[in-house]
Amino acid sequence: MELPLPTFSFKIPSIHDGNQLDCRIYLPPAFQNIESAAAWPNRGAIIAHPYAPLGGCYDDPVVGFVGSELLQSDCIVGTFNFRGAGVSEGRTSWTAKPELGDYVSFYGFMLQYLHHLKLAFPPSDPADPKPPNTGQDESPDLRLILGGYSYGSLIASHVPSPEVILDIFRPGPTSAASASTYKPTPKSEIGKASIRIATSTLEKLQMTHSHSVADTKPTALTTSISYLLVSPLLPPISHLLTSFSTLSLNVKAHTGSDTRIPCRPTDQQNTHHTLALFGDQDTFTSAEKLEKWSDEMAHMPRSQFQFWKIDGAGHFWREDGVETRARHALKVWLGQL
Repeated sequence: MELPLPTFSFKIPSIHDGNQLDCRIYLPPAFQNIESAAAWPNRGAIIAHPYAPLGGCYDDPVVGFVGSELLQSDCIVGTFNFRGAGVSEGRTSWTAKPELGDYVSFYGFMLQYLHHLKLAFPPSDPADPKPPNTGQDESPDLRLILGGYSYGSLIASHVPSPEVILDIFRPGPTSAASASTYKPTPKSEIGKASIRIATSTLEKLQMTHSHSVADTKPTALTTSISYLLVSPLLPPISHLLTSFSTLSLNVKAHTGSDTRIPCRPTDQQNTHHTLALFGDQDTFTSAEKLEKWSDEMAHMPRSQFQFWKIDGAGHFWREDGVETRARHALKVWLGQL
């Protein structure tokens, strides 16, 4: 089973420079009716595609089967085309920094979209208080998997921390005093898109509420982030795709000034649940190198990093039987989140 036709197709601007990006949303089976949607486990996933100059786009078959497995696990799945792929504006860069901005733009959209949907469905019994704090981590309101395949995994692994993302997409000034000088930014357009798609989602369910999604007041929701890296790229290939530069996020289109935010991928993947999924016949990065890197990541203090090596699988996952084994690995990992 591959991904079905998308539920929504739309565009958002990249916070790097405002280039318009093709985006898709796929709703899981839970959204077939109001009752099952209300019981939706509040999780989503982003799957980014491989290198555009080599034909990568959101129609890639690996993106398709990974997204399909996530969809069957009740994730709202989001895909998008990096600049230069499909009909997204712009062209592929030499440094991957603009593409990092593209990914973060869709990341911000997904956070807001899931946020609006979560607030649209009240608790089954609003009178019931939250269970007392037992010293263990409370269950998060939302879960979002940041995923990618090949080049897409390279970009996904470098997104800044959730705290930085929330700060980037914090609502802008709306008071009367600032209204005369406030100018809409790509960030606000992304917020408008998230509200529009959330409203359309509820309309598809023919759901009525005493308030509209657009009128929802900002509410603090806790979000759990996980990483899914399919056929991750390691040096020297990763260095070639970034021109040997250190990836940082440029949010000039958002701030109006040349603001760069450093990215520390190892910190993020150790402190959040992460799965690296790769084959032992990968021709871009050897299985030996991938295993060594994965083992080092998994043995760091407090690490939540896991890896799964699929025997017989190459970088493109075309060998007989490897997709089935990869789906099984994904299902096992998703069951742990």
